[in-house]
Amino acid sequence: MNAMVIPLLPRDGFTVRRVGERWELVNSRYYGRAVVLHSWPRDRHTEAFEHCYRLNGRTVEELRAAFR
Repeated sequence: MNAMVIPLLPRDGFTVRRVGERWELVNSRYYGRAVVLHSWPRDRHTEAFEHCYRLNGRTVEELRAAFR
């Protein structure tokens, strides 16, 4: 199983990665085997990114600005 980390995500503690047909929220400060905190279907990527930004103490507006 391959995981892809999207570079637009903040590295403050939580990261979203795509695994197959789903997005997974993981704690990027956790050492060892990554624990999946939540997962979303592939087509709900916006919700996954927004949730990750909020958990890292950032606003959704910052996320939207990254895509401009």
